[in-house]
Amino acid sequence: MSMEFLRVLSEQKLPYVVHTPADIDRLRVLRAAELVTAFIPPSDRAPDARAIRQLAQVESITAKGKLALNKATSAFIEL
Repeated sequence: MSMEFLRVLSEQKLPYVVHTPADIDRLRVLRAAELVTAFIPPSDRAPDARAIRQLAQVESITAKGKLALNKATSAFIEL
């Protein structure tokens, strides 16, 4: 889940490099929701249709992202 990934990112020293295609996809979701700022190169495909290995870099968690983390943590604690 993207919020869980946001929590994981919040525990890392930033900037933080993301390596796996699944994590890069999660990062795309977080960036689209304006929860993080990140550099994610466009997803290009090699001529033989193999994915080119990519790296993405998380620059920061935005104020909106920090608020979302606080709300998620509060909701979890209240359960």
